[in-house]
Amino acid sequence: MEQITNALTQGAVEIVVILIGSLLSYVLVKVKSYFSTLKKKDELGIIDIITDLAADYAEAELKGKAGIEKRNFAVEKAIEMLADKGIKLTKSEVIAGIENGVKKINNK
Repeated sequence: MEQITNALTQGAVEIVVILIGSLLSYVLVKVKSYFSTLKKKDELGIIDIITDLAADYAEAELKGKAGIEKRNFAVEKAIEMLADKGIKLTKSEVIAGIENGVKKINNK
């Protein structure tokens, strides 16, 4: 009888350990996903700020120059600043951010 009780106890403990391990694994995946989402939101905020700053800087630095020249200057500055932060974007993504920054400047 004692052997049966020990076997049942051992089996119950193994089941509890497996359930706890599975639960912790699930929670870990959810936590990683949550922090990944937060990081992405933070990066998007940084990108928005930097492209706005680059557009402002180009407007101030290149007064009287053609719009395309200002845009190219702002794109290069934004790519440099983003690379310093470890954020890599394509040129077209940065151009979209710069154009959005220019719209914000024009609305002010």
